[in-house]
Amino acid sequence: MPHEVARLLRAGHPWVFRNAVLRPLALPEGAVIPVMDLDGYLIGHGLHEPEGAIAIRMLSLAPEFEWNEAEMLARVRASVRRRGATVPPEACRLIHNEADGFPGLAVDRLGNYLLVYKYAKIAESYLDALVPILEQEFKPAGIYMQDRVRGVTPDERRPPAFHLAGKAAPPELEVDEDGLKFLVDVTAPVSPGLFLDLREGRRLFEAWSRDRSVCNLFSFTGAFGLRALRGGARSVTHVDAAARSHARCRQNLSASKMDPEAIEAITGDAFALLEKFRQRGRVWDLVIVDPPPFSNVKGSTFSALKDYGELMRAVSGVVSPGGHVLAISNAVRLGEEEFLLAVGEGVHAAGRAARLVGECGLPPDFPVPPAFIEGRYLKIKLLQFD
Repeated sequence: MPHEVARLLRAGHPWVFRNAVLRPLALPEGAVIPVMDLDGYLIGHGLHEPEGAIAIRMLSLAPEFEWNEAEMLARVRASVRRRGATVPPEACRLIHNEADGFPGLAVDRLGNYLLVYKYAKIAESYLDALVPILEQEFKPAGIYMQDRVRGVTPDERRPPAFHLAGKAAPPELEVDEDGLKFLVDVTAPVSPGLFLDLREGRRLFEAWSRDRSVCNLFSFTGAFGLRALRGGARSVTHVDAAARSHARCRQNLSASKMDPEAIEAITGDAFALLEKFRQRGRVWDLVIVDPPPFSNVKGSTFSALKDYGELMRAVSGVVSPGGHVLAISNAVRLGEEEFLLAVGEGVHAAGRAARLVGECGLPPDFPVPPAFIEGRYLKIKLLQFD
């Protein structure tokens, strides 16, 4: 292992990329192998992954290590101790990938069900051993798994989550987050209906909503809108390409004992609607911009990596003087510097000026090793416009 890679691994980075491996590894998938530096000193142990950009996913830096059920049980219990009582009991992440010692896999609690996310094929090598441990430690009604390994084209759809254990889940579960109620579906092919990693962003948004007119672009099932209403917003407008998202938002409003018609719902392409709003002189005091990393709406594609600056240019036309924008990106490949540069360029192209006045990131149940830059995928920036 090159010295610079060894340094990263010893600092806690969990991946060895294939181009850093100095000789071919003729080993089965999931084999536990020692990882050495150029001088022959042991760095630690990892799981071998034969395909893809990542060749080894680190398991431990300990000189002696065994990957077995006892080790998995200890890691599950350690992940629970780390979280303590600081996270919502009904909707939280229990295991967050490599940070909690489970390469390529995460586990969310949603009500009395668990939802496993498989992000790397290597997780299959230990999943059968892990599921009984999850049943023993958390006693869920059932466990489901989303397979996030295989990519899909915009024309394809992911299959529903796979039932791993326990009882079949109903199509709707009600979960609580900070006193608000949300309906989720653990069998859904992609999101169950509530992005748990955005919790700190929702709290920040609620704190800035009082007496403001609010526009929630890419509103999905409306979690930010519910926060804004409870925070005292004068009005809330939702924009989303899917009418079913607005329908689920109305259900969430009812579940939270709010008026299901309290939020103005507009269905359509965000770019087209932003231009229409600009032409009509419609502006808001607080706008949230939370686009998917990639989307295709009626043949119009959006990529956060390429188009975030253009999106911010369009958004700048509907922000009132002195207003604020909460800009969010969860695109892993769009780094912090590139994201802020795209935001600044978009604001400037619109003839506006803005300043960064607040920010937050992943909540504490989504821990990241300090040296694992790729793990800090979520960027949440609060901007004030002149």
